[in-house]
Amino acid sequence: MKKIDFSIALFNDHSNKLQFFTGTDIMMTLIWLLIAIGICMYIKSANKDKEHYVYFMRNFYFKLVFALIFAFYYIFFIRGGDTLAFWDASVRLTNLLYETPKYFFIEWGQYRDQSDYINYFTIKTGYPPGWIQREAEGYYVSKLMSLINPLSLGSYLANTVIFAFISALASFKLYDFVVSFGIHNYRKLAIYFLFIPSLAFWCSGLSKDTIIMICLYTSIPLLFNVFSGKAKIKIFNILIVLLLVYILSNIRSFMILCLVGPFFFAFNVRMLNKYVENQLARRILNTLILVVGMAFASVYFGAESAQKYLTEAEVTQKDFQNNPLYTGKKYDLGVVEFTPIGMLKAMPLAVFTGIYRPFPWEALSPGLILNAVESIILLYLTFIFLINNRGKRMERIRNTDILTYAVYFVFLMAFMTGFTSIIFGVLVRLRAPLLPFFIMLLTVQPIEEKSISEDEGDERINEDEELDSSELSPSYS
Repeated sequence: MKKIDFSIALFNDHSNKLQFFTGTDIMMTLIWLLIAIGICMYIKSANKDKEHYVYFMRNFYFKLVFALIFAFYYIFFIRGGDTLAFWDASVRLTNLLYETPKYFFIEWGQYRDQSDYINYFTIKTGYPPGWIQREAEGYYVSKLMSLINPLSLGSYLANTVIFAFISALASFKLYDFVVSFGIHNYRKLAIYFLFIPSLAFWCSGLSKDTIIMICLYTSIPLLFNVFSGKAKIKIFNILIVLLLVYILSNIRSFMILCLVGPFFFAFNVRMLNKYVENQLARRILNTLILVVGMAFASVYFGAESAQKYLTEAEVTQKDFQNNPLYTGKKYDLGVVEFTPIGMLKAMPLAVFTGIYRPFPWEALSPGLILNAVESIILLYLTFIFLINNRGKRMERIRNTDILTYAVYFVFLMAFMTGFTSIIFGVLVRLRAPLLPFFIMLLTVQPIEEKSISEDEGDERINEDEELDSSELSPSYS
């Protein structure tokens, strides 16, 4: 039987030696594990009167386990990959901070493919992987990670624990917020929002997708409360949202559209529920709002201001198609024109691909097995949705702002990820954050049935009283 070498050392560009299990690594990993557990236990105890906080610690442990599986998968099986390259580049950046702080901050404003790029790295600092340093978005991820290294002494596994901890907080913050609407039993919502294996695997460890998920899941409750009029505007919350949106703009800018766009429709649902009592009038106005929204979107995407999104989509898709570093089974959307009309033509297949694929016969690799199982479950839930009280379920979705938001969030993210990914291994990572929202839509109960547990009583679906995000999660919002 082959023995696992726990002193494993990988090399980047035949120059940078990467080590993962030194005494310092193990010590810092244990320290941060104890810190994370302590903070989580404090948050749970501060919210012990909330029944659904029974899942708080379980959520953290679930994310932690999958984050570590993700880390070991790339160390022992892939023996490289983007997650290790991001961390490797971050360590070199932190070394540059220790060596010459001025150069570290200059590096934040440049990347290697710029015509006026100046190299400040030396043999002493080590050199970042060239393929990461040449990509502005990927290099920005490493820059963010470099801010954590002084706290973890550059330990890959300690950084993994920190990322798992932050992703667990972001996931539970969103779950806590959705529970407040009373549209599902909190136990079912826990499964959808906290315990999806593929989401935990791809979005809990050291990766670009984890940062995107944290930004999205933290921003949605803050923005939703402000847009819906539930919360008083707080400068601190606004600054947090602006920071997270700025991070998204530097990593994957089209995610800003997925985050903010659906609020237009959710806000209108709230206004109609508040001021229009006639059900037929609501439906007519909802239809008009949808038409106006789609017309606005068409005009926007036809305008010059949206060209950057089309250009980004084209560059991203061609990079995944042609870059030899991206391996794995690919899918084909046919001949795609990167114009507004071309995107509309590709939209149905791109959305379907972004939600349901890969199918089992397309996922014949260890990294995609979970996604193949998920595809079967999603197809089954969709079938059940279509044959059981479809009209009444749709009525509840139309009349509930958070569900309306979920519809457009899923649609936009599925389209953008399905349109640009090309490789199944990339697709499942990019689309992972939409899964809780889509499952929540598929499992919503018909409007006349109770969708919450008996002990929760006749809790409201759309509560008009003020509900600040700090009231939802007072200890860490």
